[in-house]
Amino acid sequence: MKKLIVCDIDNTLLPAGGKISSVTSEALASLGPDTGFTIATGRSFHVVRKFVEDFDLKLPVITSNGAQLYDYENETSLFETLIPPATVQKLLKKLLDEDFDFVAYADAGIYFRPKSEHLAFFKNYNASVRPEQRAPMIPLSEEDLTALSKKITKVLVYFPTEELTASLSKWKTLEVTASMHRVIDIMASGATKGNAVVALAKHLDIPLSSVYCFGDGDNDVSMFSCGAVGVAMGNASEKVKAQASLVTRSCEEDGVAYALKNLI
Repeated sequence: MKKLIVCDIDNTLLPAGGKISSVTSEALASLGPDTGFTIATGRSFHVVRKFVEDFDLKLPVITSNGAQLYDYENETSLFETLIPPATVQKLLKKLLDEDFDFVAYADAGIYFRPKSEHLAFFKNYNASVRPEQRAPMIPLSEEDLTALSKKITKVLVYFPTEELTASLSKWKTLEVTASMHRVIDIMASGATKGNAVVALAKHLDIPLSSVYCFGDGDNDVSMFSCGAVGVAMGNASEKVKAQASLVTRSCEEDGVAYALKNLI
């Protein structure tokens, strides 16, 4: 393999509320045998199986904003940065005490607050795939947090306040970013897409200078500064574009396909 393409999913490959276009699908399918392709997403590895099949991915996939590098062919995690159990207990207690809605990504499945009103994404995903591709949904026992899995890669908080974000950003054991509007993504310190790209390049024995990373959000910026070639989507913010080496067209304008044909 001489070149590797790593793409974010939402608003990079996949337009908001839509599905990947035929133009982008054909561009990916036409990649030569010397060019590998995979995805890097904030989603749990449980909620990526559909895309692994749709894109016929053979390479490991970066999930949970870089907290995990998952090999679907062998059903194993090749690299993971877990939130320390003591930090998980402290974090979730704070979120519960302050009545924030959240989900937690774990090896066992997706933990959720039983009264949550923000599970449509997971329900819609599960309804759209075969039973074996569905993400296990686990009601959180709010009275007994010790029952949680010890392998938590990410906590997603809905409608955080500025005060909460500022407070958690000061925790030395946490990495706080955003993968979508009005949510925050919380991982263990050092868990970034960029660090996972470095781990994947090492695993595949390919130089970072031959890795091209596409993204549109704040959680993609680390891929632009890890030694790989960063390609920002046209729909990215000016802040994100400023961190990239290249800027392509928007997701709606098949920016990934355009860059593959004209920029790299």
